[in-house]
Amino acid sequence: MGNPTDLPAIHIAGTNGKGSTAAYLDAMLRGAGYKTALYTSPHLQVIGERLRVNGALLPVSSWHEALDEVQKALDACSECRLGYFQIFTAAAFWLMKRESVEAAVIETGLGGRNDATNVLSSPLLSVITPLGMDHMHLLGNTLESIASHKFGIIKPGGRALFCGSPAEMNGLFLQTCLQQKARGEIFTDGCRISDVRCSLDGGEFTLRTPVGAKSWFTPLVGAFQPENAALAVRSLEIIADVLPVSEADMCAGLAAVRWPGRMDVFRRDPDLILDGAHNPHGAAALVRSLLSLYGSDAQISFVYASMADKNYMGALEQYARAFSRAKLFCTEMAGFARCEKADTLAAKARILPWDEAPAVYAEPAQALQAALDRGGPVIVCGSLYFIARMRELVKHIEV
Repeated sequence: MGNPTDLPAIHIAGTNGKGSTAAYLDAMLRGAGYKTALYTSPHLQVIGERLRVNGALLPVSSWHEALDEVQKALDACSECRLGYFQIFTAAAFWLMKRESVEAAVIETGLGGRNDATNVLSSPLLSVITPLGMDHMHLLGNTLESIASHKFGIIKPGGRALFCGSPAEMNGLFLQTCLQQKARGEIFTDGCRISDVRCSLDGGEFTLRTPVGAKSWFTPLVGAFQPENAALAVRSLEIIADVLPVSEADMCAGLAAVRWPGRMDVFRRDPDLILDGAHNPHGAAALVRSLLSLYGSDAQISFVYASMADKNYMGALEQYARAFSRAKLFCTEMAGFARCEKADTLAAKARILPWDEAPAVYAEPAQALQAALDRGGPVIVCGSLYFIARMRELVKHIEV
């Protein structure tokens, strides 16, 4: 297929926050007038969401053409065996090249070093967002092993930015940069976020970087969003010699960004929030956001479904202990083999300190309605796949 990965790109890895960081970068670059590509996974509603060119989905006919090109290449190389994500990524890169993209923002699918997106040989910048324990069966059972995989997107002679969380991985990041002769920067070493104000309308914060200090606003909700936005701003500052973006365009981009399914405020009074937190690290970020919005005494209801292979007990324990009046509504997704059964979730979760015993509703609509009837904020979470289905369902639920 030639070399369709030869395009100006920012490559992003991390456990959580990489999707919204990518969305911020794409929005700011589009605000500056660049023709952009944003490649992320998983999708929420339709698979074409994984690649957006200038913020828009491509027609199905374009994907047919791209997949035909991948098939031709595979036919010419009979010993080559590719998986689903590898094939899709190859098609996506071919489309980016054909669309003459001027700036691409590429999120890893899983890990980093061995991820299909790591065919990028010379990205303008490799960005690593906060790290935590996830996908241990593939990335290892220690934070060092997981970080090593994520830092695998740092390229020889390239530039890299690590958010600095957790701080104990800073040394491994710098060591990796030294080995690759890459210019590495730890965000928390030279940048400072202050005056953070978060609400259901978004977040305001002041960011001081080596370039200077400025106040910013993002409409994305969550106590962690100022950190993701700040990391994106600093990323563009680092590559300003290649892809310059004015301060005004950055402001406009941040203010216009959209990233559904993550602290997604669907309704107000009563508040209904959908969030794709699917691991303990993501649950910790969700708890932090909810505490900043409501406090620990809020009568929060969690409508929850999870994949059976996820550490859902590690997430549920955080919800139960953070909110003294929390109640869990367990549900499941029919026809989804990987999904844990609602009664299994509830049986395991009963050992946790909930205000009331966990409720079981195999049907998600019933679980949501029961949570809404209880009053107080309702948080739908546990899996991005679950959020995708619930975003359609909540449109038809009467509050």
